[in-house]
Amino acid sequence: MDLERLLASPQALLSQRVTEVSTPGTGIPVGISLRVSDDKAQHAGAEEWREVGEQVIEQFKDLVHFARTLDEELEIIRIYNDNNTPATDPFLIREGFEACLRDLESATIRGILFWHADRFARMDYDAARVNRIFLMHPDYIGRSVKGGTDLSTDDGRAWFTMQATMGGMEVSSLKRRTSTTNKNRAKKPDYQHGGRRPFGWEEDRKTLNAEEAADLLEAIRAIPKGRRVGEVRREWIAKGYMPERNKNSESQLNLSHSTVEQRLVNPRNCGYKTYLSRSDRRKSGRPWMPDHVVYEDGEPVIGEWETVCTPEEWAACVEELERRKADNREGRRKPHDTASKYLLSGTARCGICNFPLTFNPYTKGTNAYEKYGYRYACLTTHGGCGGVSRVGPPVEQLVEDAFLRRVLDGIGNASTDEPQIDESQYDGRLGEIQVELNEINARWKAKRISSGRALDMIEELESERSSLSKKRRKLLAQKNRKKVEGEKDLRWEDCTPGEKKKRLRKLIKAVIVHPVGRGRREFDPSAIEIVWQE
Repeated sequence: MDLERLLASPQALLSQRVTEVSTPGTGIPVGISLRVSDDKAQHAGAEEWREVGEQVIEQFKDLVHFARTLDEELEIIRIYNDNNTPATDPFLIREGFEACLRDLESATIRGILFWHADRFARMDYDAARVNRIFLMHPDYIGRSVKGGTDLSTDDGRAWFTMQATMGGMEVSSLKRRTSTTNKNRAKKPDYQHGGRRPFGWEEDRKTLNAEEAADLLEAIRAIPKGRRVGEVRREWIAKGYMPERNKNSESQLNLSHSTVEQRLVNPRNCGYKTYLSRSDRRKSGRPWMPDHVVYEDGEPVIGEWETVCTPEEWAACVEELERRKADNREGRRKPHDTASKYLLSGTARCGICNFPLTFNPYTKGTNAYEKYGYRYACLTTHGGCGGVSRVGPPVEQLVEDAFLRRVLDGIGNASTDEPQIDESQYDGRLGEIQVELNEINARWKAKRISSGRALDMIEELESERSSLSKKRRKLLAQKNRKKVEGEKDLRWEDCTPGEKKKRLRKLIKAVIVHPVGRGRREFDPSAIEIVWQE
């Protein structure tokens, strides 16, 4: 076995996860396991292989020399390289480690050498898998350069499990401290994490992109008025607003519904800072960022960048989208109904059986199609009686005119004695929660309470804080809604069908379409009954 040649060519060591050095010879066939959790040289973009894998190469050298000091005659036939791979992440599959276990189980190798126990396994689950194999094959060799681990003995396996467990606890503690540090950093107004350029801003992440910010603001204001996310998506696709990761793609269909939604509810739009730990990010595929706003003394931390909208406008947009999601979950609205096209769908009803009328297009090429395009009909295929059908555009125009007259008559009659909405009523308790969290952490660090007790108390307080934060956001949304409802400029012609439907439903409970005599050609307004909200 020419180990010296391999040491002189580290490219072969790092080119793949499993390297076959030689075929079994006269010695006991074994493998060696190499691992470094975070190869900093590799992140730094080092060009030389020796610099990139410097730490695992040093492990390899130590293991080769260690093999020569053992009493048994060993033949190193395979190298399992998990460089730059954490061993405490249950979501990651270590290819080298898994290949090593397979080879041990199949007796391709009859032993494994590793630098230290925590380089080979750092979770009790992985340690148990290794121990099982060595219990089944007591003649196998399992030794470490550092730490004195010997997997062929009961004491060695017990010590190996203990080291893996303690190593996992050490890493968990480190992650917890790192998470706390990162969250404290996020509370600094001038601190910004890396990543892609957020939609609406320039590359400096502080200055607004004039065109994107204007379209984003328009959409944020329009969502509470009834505009659908699907409508916004179509408009943005037409303007070429692709995700940053697909900016070089020829197709612009990569702008998904969820991406548009995330852009609309991004707390950064109104200046709020957010923090999302890696564990929280993994709890769901796409986290709801409004729930991850950073608070200091009970108030949201404001970042040092130009804002797209006010907190009230942002909160109103978030609340409306949350309401729609709740409706979807409870079955009150068809899933993925993201774009409203027809004004009276869901509002118009049959004057005979009171069944909801359905949009129904006329057959292409007919005079009715050329003149009107579609109708509202009580369809038997949907459960109706089939006794009413009426051309769509004239009915919609009649309802629009009646609605606008009603609104204009009511302008200026709003009461000025309504109580003011105070969204800061929860700030005091939010501040107290932060103080209590700091006290719990201080007691835990001083070892005055156990980790389990500290976590229970922290989770309870964090749950309360999340609930109060949502209530605060709802108050902001109500404040913005009152402001919007008080505007005299309706801008009806600029509204999308979804926005018009939302406004209509505030005043109109239903539109009853009564039957008319057979053979009548002209539209009869008297057969349309508008039922107003009380």
